[in-house]
Amino acid sequence: MQNDDLRLWLLLKQGDEDAFALLFDKYHTTLYNYGIKLSPGKPYLVEDAIQDLFIDLWRLRGSLTEEVESVKFYLYRSLRRKIHQALKKEPFSDLPDADFDKTPFTQTSHEFMLIREETLHLQKERLGELIHRLPERQLEALTLKYFENFSTEEIARIMEVNEKSVRNFLYKALVTLRANRHWLVFSALLVADLAY
Repeated sequence: MQNDDLRLWLLLKQGDEDAFALLFDKYHTTLYNYGIKLSPGKPYLVEDAIQDLFIDLWRLRGSLTEEVESVKFYLYRSLRRKIHQALKKEPFSDLPDADFDKTPFTQTSHEFMLIREETLHLQKERLGELIHRLPERQLEALTLKYFENFSTEEIARIMEVNEKSVRNFLYKALVTLRANRHWLVFSALLVADLAY
């Protein structure tokens, strides 16, 4: 995957529009998902930042370095900077309510399926609330580590902090989530009991 990205990067640098479109299509969704965690409730700001990022890539393509170590890393770090710049110009707003897609379930009795669906929805909603209540830095580090699979070193460079700080952010975030796991476990046990 890294080799494909570097090939597209070099083609983009040479002005290849197809390579540019492929990079955009490949990373748009994951960049958006990362960006919305940095700027909850402001999808328009995230979309604008992504558009600006890719416009800059195309406009400045001739001056892009050929020795980029990771295109994904470059894009995430660049997007983070653009979002932080945009947020400085915007008033702070409250965090939005958690919004999760419904998960499909196996076929069982209609009543059990409804109970299970409602319980899983509550679990996801609760987990979403817990995650979104984390301090901004903890949420960002958690997202980059467990949803985007960046290394601690890469996260430190993206967030412009040292690795010890990243480990502290992750540790504190996980402590908070683990401290509340009893609620999630209880609701899962309740569903299991109702199945019998």
